[in-house]
Amino acid sequence: MNNNYWSKKLTALLLVIGLLSCCLAGSLAEGTDAAVVADLTAEEEPVLLASVNGDEIWSNNEEMQALIDYYLSYYSAYGYDTTDEGMLAQLKAAGLHWAIEGALYHQKAAELGVADLTDDQKAELEAAAKAEWEQAVSYYAQSRGGLTEESTEEEKTAARVDALAYIESELGYTEESYISEYVEGSRETQLRENVRKAVLGEFSVTDDEVMTYFNELVEEDKATYEGNVPMYEFYTHYQGSNSYYIPEGYRGITHILLNVDKELMDNYTSLVARMEEQEEEETADGTAENTAGTEAEANAEAEATAEAEATAEADATAAPEATEEPKEPVTQEMIDAARQAIMDSVQAQVDEIMAKYASGTPFVDLIDEYGTDPGMKQEPTRTEGYAVHADSILWDKAFTEGAMALKEIGEVSEPVLGSHGVHLLHYTRDIPGGAVEVTEEIRKQLEEELLSEKETAAVTEMVEGWMNEAEIVYTEEGQAILDAAEKADAETVETTEATEETLKEDQ
Repeated sequence: MNNNYWSKKLTALLLVIGLLSCCLAGSLAEGTDAAVVADLTAEEEPVLLASVNGDEIWSNNEEMQALIDYYLSYYSAYGYDTTDEGMLAQLKAAGLHWAIEGALYHQKAAELGVADLTDDQKAELEAAAKAEWEQAVSYYAQSRGGLTEESTEEEKTAARVDALAYIESELGYTEESYISEYVEGSRETQLRENVRKAVLGEFSVTDDEVMTYFNELVEEDKATYEGNVPMYEFYTHYQGSNSYYIPEGYRGITHILLNVDKELMDNYTSLVARMEEQEEEETADGTAENTAGTEAEANAEAEATAEAEATAEADATAAPEATEEPKEPVTQEMIDAARQAIMDSVQAQVDEIMAKYASGTPFVDLIDEYGTDPGMKQEPTRTEGYAVHADSILWDKAFTEGAMALKEIGEVSEPVLGSHGVHLLHYTRDIPGGAVEVTEEIRKQLEEELLSEKETAAVTEMVEGWMNEAEIVYTEEGQAILDAAEKADAETVETTEATEETLKEDQ
């Protein structure tokens, strides 16, 4: 396995992980003890794994252990099997590569004269540590002291004293030791940042680059979602994915939800459910009859035998328990009557609302006065409405059909009965399909993504160059770590390919 392989796998970590400082600050501020993770490269005596331009990397290298511990904690928190040999092999190799990169960074830092923290950098880190410390103290004072808005100053002071004592006795930190450890833990991250800035300088993106990137994302989302509204709604609504493209055909629907008497609603929904069960049973019975008809002759003897055995068994047992009386079959007339009872119960309110709307009262004001849907009390849905499409999967079928039946903007539907009550639907606006509006928030997000991509690419190229130029010599123990990771990686690829092939065969 060559050095560039691991360089590509791990260089992104340089930009997103403040390894030691983040672990330290996060564990204290969130109120959880730092996890103690097994040392994957522990030996009775540390062993030499590699040398980098003459600098030695040993199995107890702090950077190597920090990365391994971080990812074991991370994977464990998300339920992964951290005893998996393949995972452990790859983590060892990743940690070794991280340590090699660290050695190269230190060599470059010494060469460029940026190895030490400046006074300003140290002050910034101390300020960040102080803020983290105060956050932790406030957390423990609040959680242990039961503070409320009505708590007195004496109670707040007492709770803070208790929190400080708890943090010192249980977590082992004073404010001074925490800030000191935070700064020390941040030195490595800051050193790498100093080198990157010295070598690569600052990065920037232009407005044209942002818009080009935006248009690329729009085309990607269009290719994914065009003509597939259920997929679009599943990923954007249920999975929380961003989309820079909106399928055609959406409209904004505001509505007034009228509450219905619970007994009336329960009766109606119960009848509808029973009707569906009846239809399913009839379908199943019809299928069974057809199947039985085609197999009757073949199974006649077996059925006769089974019947005789069942009769004998019944005679030998006690009298059967009484069975429930079958329920009266549900008819469409019964459902229609239950539905009409609901509509009759809200008709007076519907007439009042429609009269006000006809006289010029804005529908949004009527929502405020009569509506019971909490979503209609909040912006932007209060004024822009819910996004509804003929193929939507987010709404009741009755709600969707009622919304799409409206012909013109401003039109209000007849009362629509859904699972939550009776709706009066208002066709509020058309939602333009195509690219979303480029807001300042979106522009800033895309700019940050582009900057990150540029920096990641530049850092990857920079580190790969160092690796190619450096004299890196692995010992037998170091090479064994890389070989085990390469084997685990190959087995993972084989398993993935086999799974994909099986899925293709099943389709």
